[in-house]
Amino acid sequence: MTASPEMRTPHLPEEPRCRYVIDCGGAQLHVHARSLATALRIDGEIDASNTDRVAQAIRHFSKLKAPLILDLSHLDFLCVAGLRALLSLNDEHQQTRLHCSVVSGPALHRLTRVITDHGLPIVESVPEALELVEDGIRARRRLVSRLARQHEPQRKIPTTHVAGMPC
Repeated sequence: MTASPEMRTPHLPEEPRCRYVIDCGGAQLHVHARSLATALRIDGEIDASNTDRVAQAIRHFSKLKAPLILDLSHLDFLCVAGLRALLSLNDEHQQTRLHCSVVSGPALHRLTRVITDHGLPIVESVPEALELVEDGIRARRRLVSRLARQHEPQRKIPTTHVAGMPC
């Protein structure tokens, strides 16, 4: 597994420039740092020879404790061992409460058509995955705000003299 700076300059205007590429022997991980999450676009093929290297590279970014987006939409081939590694990574992310979304593509779709009860958090696009991250952040902020208000000292309401009631 080797990392090198991205040398290609063409990129889509809505897509952030790729910081670097990690070569995993047949699969390349393009690292896109976004404000809300780290997006890893995986190109090429994930087969038995490189599954462990790809999983290790993804685990490296899991250590950052930032939301992850695994974009498999450009992946040409995904073997069963690769799917098993994705399922294992998903379990690890759930245990550590790390948000992770998987952008589906033809290679993943071939396997998930057969294995329907997989539990992967599949989305159709990177923007949809970013929206889920943003929704989660908003929900957390609302919860924290509500909890903070519950713990604020209660303000005394000034009592006014009401006819027939003692002060």
